[in-house]
Amino acid sequence: MIIYPSYDRLLSFASVHHAIRAEKLLLAAGIIVVTLPVPREIDISCGQCLLFVAADQQKVLITLRDHHVQWGKLFKRTIQNRVYEELESR
Repeated sequence: MIIYPSYDRLLSFASVHHAIRAEKLLLAAGIIVVTLPVPREIDISCGQCLLFVAADQQKVLITLRDHHVQWGKLFKRTIQNRVYEELESR
C-alpha cells in the first residue's frame, strides 16, 4: 500500500506538540499537509511528521520560522522505494 505518493517532502519534529502546532499553522495558511507517525526508516521513536509537496517547501519553512515552530529534519521522500534523503536539519 502506497501512502500519499504525491507528497514528496517529510518534515520531522522533536516533539508532538510542535508537530500539532505546525499542522494547525500550515493548514490555516492554506498549505495542505498530512500528519503521520515518523517512518521507521528515519527514526524508531514515536514522533510525528508532516508530509507536503515540494512546491510548498519554502512556504512551509517560512511559516514555521515566522511562528517560531521548531522542527527536526527535512527529507525528500520517494515512497515507492521507501527512500528518505535528508535535505536539511535543525
